[in-house]
Amino acid sequence: MRPAWKAALIIGAITLVAGGLRLYRLSQPDEKVFDEVYYASDACWYAGHPFQACGLKDDAERSWVHPPLGKMLIAVGIDGFGNRPFGWRFTAAMAGTATIALAGMLAFLLFASAGWAAVGAVLAATEHLLFVQSRVAMLDVFLTMFVVLGFVLLVADRLHPMRYRPLRVAAGAAFGLAIAVKWSGVLALLAAIVLALAWERTRRKTEGEERPLRRALREQGLPLYLSLVIVPFVAYALTWIPWLAERSFDVVDWAGHHGDMAGYHLGLDTIGEDGEPIHPYMSRAWSWLLLSRPVSYFWQGEPNCCAEILGMGSPLLFWGGLLVIPYLALAWRGRRDWRAGALLVPILAQFLPWLLVSRPLFLFYMAPVTPFLALGTAYAARDLLGVRLDQRLAMAGTAAVVVVSIALFAFFWPVLTASTISTEAWQNRMWFDGWI
Repeated sequence: MRPAWKAALIIGAITLVAGGLRLYRLSQPDEKVFDEVYYASDACWYAGHPFQACGLKDDAERSWVHPPLGKMLIAVGIDGFGNRPFGWRFTAAMAGTATIALAGMLAFLLFASAGWAAVGAVLAATEHLLFVQSRVAMLDVFLTMFVVLGFVLLVADRLHPMRYRPLRVAAGAAFGLAIAVKWSGVLALLAAIVLALAWERTRRKTEGEERPLRRALREQGLPLYLSLVIVPFVAYALTWIPWLAERSFDVVDWAGHHGDMAGYHLGLDTIGEDGEPIHPYMSRAWSWLLLSRPVSYFWQGEPNCCAEILGMGSPLLFWGGLLVIPYLALAWRGRRDWRAGALLVPILAQFLPWLLVSRPLFLFYMAPVTPFLALGTAYAARDLLGVRLDQRLAMAGTAAVVVVSIALFAFFWPVLTASTISTEAWQNRMWFDGWI
């Protein structure tokens, strides 16, 4: 069997299992949790239900500070399954499932191996934060899906460039859709621009060009601008057509609305008028890889203790990321391995800028980083098989990484899915005070 077909079958099987886990008991809890009170309510309104039935106080959306695409996608589930928990969360589950398939595809493109595609897909499928975001009606899983899709297309373009670069154009559209979910998608787009330009420069350097960057800009500057600036903007703007149609396509009003959105985000403060933090689960970006403050989306104590949805990252991938990220940097710099850069740049571009931000931040902003942490871990494990180690030992180490990822996922399953467990069982999973 050809490797591509073998990879497709393996990735498909992993995706089916991942999808089943994301759909299992999706209606529980049978109430809106955390930011579902904004996004599920607004999506209900988008779907044409009366605002009173959506839990809104007025005939207007509450989450107007974010672009419409994510809420439009949640509304698709409500259209199909009704204004109830399964309807709110269905498309999030589908987006999370699609992200696993895309992560496996990206792994295959990078490693050209069905086995390593499977490793990457399993690590992504058992990553805790991505799993939780796949089961709640919030925006971040849609952002993640479009980001990973963009990089799949970008890497495919690098491997198989065509005359008019349709794959790169499609990548630009995917990044534009990511921005149409949350503006933070622009960070992924910037990473894509850096990588695309670096790859064009490298291609000319290997051809012996003395000034590869200058030649790359001369030959590909305009196509890059069209693909990764104009196309994303057009894709972003098209998602606003329903909003514009309701306002007679008043572009001035649209521009003013964007100014209001920007003003809201820039004006957010971490301290309220009472002098207290505005939210108990805020965390600084530097602490995210440490997992010092996950976000509790749902909690139910007595009389049926305990049930919780804890938006936490996988300890294996997040804590392991403290080693994997420097390893990717060394591999990219030392060995000039473009694959390491293809994983490192999206991680850093979507993480480092948050270190400079003073507005309220939460761990789930790392959701679009998690697939790249999973694939970065697979990359590092794969390298173990390429050095002068006992091959059986290296393969055992890789298998151990996968087993530990699955075991941690199973262990934390109850607090990722609001399953009712005993107080003692819940406490056994709260490893640090900051997790409570």
